[in-house]
Amino acid sequence: MVVDYHTHNFLCKHADGEIEEYILRAIDRGLNEIGCSDHSPMPNNFDAQHRMTEEQFYSFYKPAVLELRQKYKGRISVKFALEGDFFPGTEEWVKNFNAQHSFDYVIGSVHYLGEWGFDNPIFVHKYEERDIDETYELYYDHIRRSAQSRLFDILGHCDLVKKFGHRPTRTMEEVLHESFKAVKAADMAVEINTAGLRKPVKEIYPSEQILQIIREYNIPLTLGSDAHTPGDVGRDFDLARQLVEKYGSGKISVFTNRERSEIRIS
Repeated sequence: MVVDYHTHNFLCKHADGEIEEYILRAIDRGLNEIGCSDHSPMPNNFDAQHRMTEEQFYSFYKPAVLELRQKYKGRISVKFALEGDFFPGTEEWVKNFNAQHSFDYVIGSVHYLGEWGFDNPIFVHKYEERDIDETYELYYDHIRRSAQSRLFDILGHCDLVKKFGHRPTRTMEEVLHESFKAVKAADMAVEINTAGLRKPVKEIYPSEQILQIIREYNIPLTLGSDAHTPGDVGRDFDLARQLVEKYGSGKISVFTNRERSEIRIS
């Protein structure tokens, strides 16, 4: 059993390809399940340049995914999902929006620290204007709070703050333990996200340091390529499988109607 639970498409405005192209690529790669998990709309059109609008969600995304799920039934399981954002102050809106739809799962990611889109190459220079240790602490504070919000099922690229290669100058061990205790308490899964290998950091998300903590707390794992082009579906999953065997007892989490179960990876 192999799944790719983190994919995007043209609707987010920074990915290429139709939803169906990602599904067809997943079939070609021999995957059992493919998750359509584009960036969720946000209230007041926040960050509209990087995500679909509510109108696009209702008029195109939701009906398209549900139609394609039926079209490819028997060939691959297509999951209806979103990548949500933890952004303090939007929790109630996100809770209400998610409750209105029968998602299979919702990924919870942190992309913003205040108004700073820290993973956006346009704003990478701001790392030089900030204390890197404080940046890491703030990021993991948001990770902890995203888990405590109980809004999400999967924690997305949980050390995204390293994307451009910036590293803390001191150990973050205590901060990490506090964050992942919250993830465990929330019964979330953590994705092994291979996109980091395609970024300046050249390292999978999460690091093996974090995977050791995840194993210590017996937090379940799942898989995602974070594909922004159809060709990236299932990319570098040979490495991801090895990490699942090493840190997840060879099992991955799968989701249906926001209910999690575990299954042996192929």
